[in-house]
Amino acid sequence: LSWEDGGEEVTVRVTLPAGTKSRDVRLDLKEQWARLSVGTLPEGKREPLCGKLFQPINAADCEWHIEDGPGSLRTLTLSLEKKRKMRWVLLTRND
Repeated sequence: LSWEDGGEEVTVRVTLPAGTKSRDVRLDLKEQWARLSVGTLPEGKREPLCGKLFQPINAADCEWHIEDGPGSLRTLTLSLEKKRKMRWVLLTRND
């Protein structure tokens, strides 16, 4: 998993195994919480994102898609629309 702050949104990228389809992905978003589950990832790594987000998001305005990546891999890209346009220093927090 990698992520970057793009000003108005945070972009999260996850490398997926070949053959991963949208039906293999489950995304649950709330204002300050996210869970991303991918059924084709190895056991113990099927939730690359799960926890309280650094800042609130507009969950209804978030989008994701899967595209072909290098070799036979695929990439899931998730765009999290920020509620407040402030810089994120973390993706999730543990407090």
